[in-house]
Amino acid sequence: MGADSAKTLLGKYNQKKYRQFTLNDDEELSLPAISSVPGIGFSDRKDVYKKITLPQSAENHVRFITKNDEPYSFLWQTNPGKLKTAVRWGIVRTESITAKVISALGKYRVTAYERIAKGMVSNTQDLKLKLLDLYQDRFEALQELERLVNKQNSAEDYAAAIKRYTEKLNLIASELDSQFLPTSIPLLHSNLIDQVKKDIVQDIKRAEDYLQFIKTKKSLRSVNRSAGIDSVLEFIKEQMSYNLYELQGINQDLTYSSKRRFALTRGEFNDFIEDARKEVDDYQADPRNAQTINHQGLYETEEHSQVSYDFSMDNLTPARERQALLAISFIEGWDKLKNPHGKTPYVQNESGTEILKVIAATNWRSHRNFIAFMKSMGYFLLNMLKSFFVATHPWYEEAWSNKDFHLVAMSLAEHAKPNEPLWYKPLRFLRTLGHAVLDLFKGVRDFGSELVFEMPLEVYGDYIASTAMQPTHSVLEQAENDLSFIKELEADRLKTLLGSLNGEVITSKPTATLAQSEYHLTAGETNDIITSVVRGLNGFSSIFTHGLYAKDPVAGLAFTATYLVGGAAIFFPSASAALWGSAYVNWFNTFSYSMGSSKLAAAIAGGSTQAQLVASSWDLLMRGPNSSTASFAMQVLEDPLTTGTYFAAAYGLGHVLVNGINGHPIPWLSEVLRNDMGTQPELNYPLLGGKIGFIVYESFESHNAHPYHQKKLRYNGEEIVELPIQFNDNYKKIIDRFCMVLWLSKYAADLPKLKSSRLFKIARQIDSLFPPAEASSLKKILYPEKEHSIAYQLFSIPLSYIPAIFRVVVSPLISLYALFNKNPYPLKPMTEAGDALGKKIIRDLSRLAVATSDAVHLFYNILASQIKALVFTVNMLVGRLAGIFNWHPGHAMHQVFASVHVFFDQIGAFFYPARLIKNTISAHPIHTFNESEQSYHKLLSEFEFGEKSLPLTAKKVDNFPSPLQAKVEGHEPLESILDIEFSEQAVVVT
Repeated sequence: MGADSAKTLLGKYNQKKYRQFTLNDDEELSLPAISSVPGIGFSDRKDVYKKITLPQSAENHVRFITKNDEPYSFLWQTNPGKLKTAVRWGIVRTESITAKVISALGKYRVTAYERIAKGMVSNTQDLKLKLLDLYQDRFEALQELERLVNKQNSAEDYAAAIKRYTEKLNLIASELDSQFLPTSIPLLHSNLIDQVKKDIVQDIKRAEDYLQFIKTKKSLRSVNRSAGIDSVLEFIKEQMSYNLYELQGINQDLTYSSKRRFALTRGEFNDFIEDARKEVDDYQADPRNAQTINHQGLYETEEHSQVSYDFSMDNLTPARERQALLAISFIEGWDKLKNPHGKTPYVQNESGTEILKVIAATNWRSHRNFIAFMKSMGYFLLNMLKSFFVATHPWYEEAWSNKDFHLVAMSLAEHAKPNEPLWYKPLRFLRTLGHAVLDLFKGVRDFGSELVFEMPLEVYGDYIASTAMQPTHSVLEQAENDLSFIKELEADRLKTLLGSLNGEVITSKPTATLAQSEYHLTAGETNDIITSVVRGLNGFSSIFTHGLYAKDPVAGLAFTATYLVGGAAIFFPSASAALWGSAYVNWFNTFSYSMGSSKLAAAIAGGSTQAQLVASSWDLLMRGPNSSTASFAMQVLEDPLTTGTYFAAAYGLGHVLVNGINGHPIPWLSEVLRNDMGTQPELNYPLLGGKIGFIVYESFESHNAHPYHQKKLRYNGEEIVELPIQFNDNYKKIIDRFCMVLWLSKYAADLPKLKSSRLFKIARQIDSLFPPAEASSLKKILYPEKEHSIAYQLFSIPLSYIPAIFRVVVSPLISLYALFNKNPYPLKPMTEAGDALGKKIIRDLSRLAVATSDAVHLFYNILASQIKALVFTVNMLVGRLAGIFNWHPGHAMHQVFASVHVFFDQIGAFFYPARLIKNTISAHPIHTFNESEQSYHKLLSEFEFGEKSLPLTAKKVDNFPSPLQAKVEGHEPLESILDIEFSEQAVVVT
C-alpha cells in the first residue's frame, strides 16, 4: 500500500483540524479545499468554518458550525450525566438493545414537549411521563447484565450482576408510592401501584430462576453468547418484552378509565410502546463484540470534565435537528416545565413565565388557538412557494400572552439546518441512481483488480507460511523501520504541501472529549444480495405489519376485511353481488381488471387499493392532523417536486420493464409482465416500477465504513516488575499477548501501509500467539475490512471462489517446492489454502442461514399481524366497555399476550443458528485489545493477594519493562520484548 499521497494526507490533516475546531473555543477555522480533480491535491479555494456558541459563556452549550456560511453541523457540549439523560429523550444514537428500547420510548417525551413549545400540555402528561421514567429505570437496571454479553463470564459474575439487578428493582419498587401517589393515579386506577409492585416481583423471580439455570450449566458458552435460547441477551429481551406488554396494558387501562374523557384509541403513547417492542423483535445482535457503556449511550471522560456529542454524525433531518435542540434546552434547564399535580402547569426561563393550556384530544389539537392555526397554514403555503427556489425555515408557533417571552429552544432552532430547496431533492435522487449504476461497474472492476493483484499475493503468503518463523523482535523491528520511513516520507509530503499553503493551521486545545464508541456493533455477514432483498421486503412489510396492524389494529382489521371483500368480488362475483349489490361488484371488477389481466392480479391490485383507502380514512378520522394520511398529504404539498420525481422514475422503470428500450423488450421478463397488465397498463407502470425500485434500492444500498479509533490502553507493562512474581507458561502467554496488543495498538493506523511480505510475517506472529478467533480479529488491523456495496458483493461472492479454488489446486505444488527447499513447514501451503476455502464456504452458508432466518421472521410477522390485529381489537373492545364500569382488565390481558409472545420468541431463539453465525465472524480488534488487557489486569490482581509459586519462571524479567516502555514510547530501538527465556527451575524475582 505504501505511504499516503499528498492529497490523502491533506484530507486527514483537514479532518484532524476540523475535529479539534469542534472541540475547542476557536470561533473560525480556514482550511484549504481539497480538489475534486484527480491528481491535484488542493484548489485555490478555502473552506471557512465558523462557530456560534449558545448560550454564550455557559459551560454547557450548543455549538453551531457553518461551512462557507452554510449550516454544516452542531455539537452539544455537556457533562456525561446530561448526555445519559438525552438517551431517555431518544435524541442520541445508541446501539445496545436496552438503550434502543429506552430511546424509542423516550421519543414520546419529545412529542410531549413539542406541544409544550406551542403552549399546550396534555391533561395526563405528568402521569404518562412518570410511567415512562419508571419503565426506563427498569430497563436501565438491565444494562449491567447486558455488558456481560460476548465475554468470558463465570457463574459468580452472573450472580453478582443479577444481585445488583434485583437490588435496583427493589429500590424502584420502594419508591413507587412516593412517585405515584401525588399524581392522578389513585383516582384513575386505585390498584395500579400494587400491580406494578407485583410485576417487579415477577421480574425478580425470573432473574433468580435464570441464575439457578446458569448454576446448573457446566459450560457457560451458550449463556455468554449474544443469541440462542440460553443467552443472557435473550433473557434481557424477554424481560423487556414482559415489561413493555405490562406498560401497554397499564396505558390502556388509564386511557379507558371512566374518570377520564371518552377515548376510542389507546393514545399516542401506545405508538411509542409499539416502536420499542419492534426494536426488541428486530434487534440483530453482534455475535462477537462486547457491548460497552458507549453502546448504551453512556460516556465517561478522564481528560476533560465535559463531553461533546456531534449530531452531524447521525445524519439528522432538519425536523429531527429541531427536536434534538428542543430536548437539549429542557434537559439543560434553559427552559423548564412546571407541572405539579392539581395546579396550573407553566413553563419558565430567564425571560419569564407562561401558563400552558391543558388539552385532552392530543391527536386533534395541534395548535393552541385558531389564530395560531391560521398563521401556521399561511406560513406553510408561503414556504411551499419559496421552497421551489431557496432553503426555508418553518414557522415556530409561540402563542404566548407575553410577546416578549421566548423559549430558548426556539432560539436554538433558528440555527438548525433549513429545509432543502425543492430543486435540490430530485437532483440528489438522480445522483443516487447514477451512483447505483456506477457501483455495478465498479464492482466488476474492483473484483478484477483483486483477482489479478491479490491472488498472487495470497499464493505467495502460502509459501511464506512454510518457511521458518523469524524471532518476534526481529519482525517487529523491521516493521518499525519501514513504518519510520513511511512516516518520514508522509511528513515531508505534508510539510511541502502546507508550505505552499502558508504553513500549518494553528488551533487551540480542546475543552471537551468527543462522545464516540470505540467500535460499532454489527450483526455479521449480512451484506449480500439475498439477505438484503429479504430485509428490504421486511422493511416494506413493516409499513403494514407495524405501522398499521400493530399501532392501529382496528384499521388493520378494516384493511384485511376490505381486501377480502375486493378479492371475493373478483373470484365470486355472484355471491358478492347478492351481499354488496351488483353496482359495486361491476365497478370494482372494471377498476381491478384495468390494473391486472388475471383474476389474481386484479384481486391483488383492486383489493389493496380499496383496503388502503378504507384504512387511510379510518386513520384520518381517529388521529386527525397527526395521522399518517395527513402527514403524507402535507409531505406531498410541501415537496411536490420530489414526489413527482419519484413518480416519474417509478413510471419510467415500469414502462421499461414491460416494453423494453427503443422497441427491444427484455427477454422473457417483458412478455411475462405484459401478459399480466390490465386494460389500462398506464395505471400499473408506476406501481410495478415503484415496487421493483424499492427492492433494488434496499438491495444495493451501500454502507459507510466505520473508522478505526486509536485505543488507549491502561497499562504499559511496567506494572509487573513491582510484584514478587513467578511465571509459568500460562502467565508468559498472557504477557506475550498483551505485549503484542500494546504494539499493535500503537501502530494500528499505519500498519496496512506496509508491504505484503512484511504483513505476512506479522500475521504469522499473531497466529502463533493467539487462538484462531482472536488472531483473525487482530489481523483486521493488518488487512482492514472494506464496506462493499451490494452491487460489488453480487459479483464478488460467487466469483471469489475462483482464486480460492486456484489456491487449493496449486498448493500441493507449492508444498512440493517448499519440501524441495527443506522448509520446516512444507504442508502449510495446503492447510492454509484449504482453511481459506473452508472458511469461505462456511461464511457463505451462514449468509443463507441469516437470509432464511430473516425470511422466517418476515412470514411470521405477516401471519402474526393478522392474528394480533383481531386479538388486540377484541382486547380494546373489552377494555373500552370495562372502563365504563371502572374495571381495568388491560394489564392482565397484556400479561397473557406477553407470555404468548415470549413463547414464540423462545422457539425462534432455539432454532437460530447462533454458533454457525458466530464462527464466521471475527470480533473488532479493540474488543480483542480489551480482552487481552483484562487478562493482564487479572494477572496483576492475582498477585496483590500474595506470592505464587509455579513450575516455570522467567529469566531476565527484570529487563522486561525497560524495552517495553521504550517500545511504547518509541524512544529507543526495539529489543527482545516478546522472546523471554524460560528456565526449568523456579526463581523468585524481587
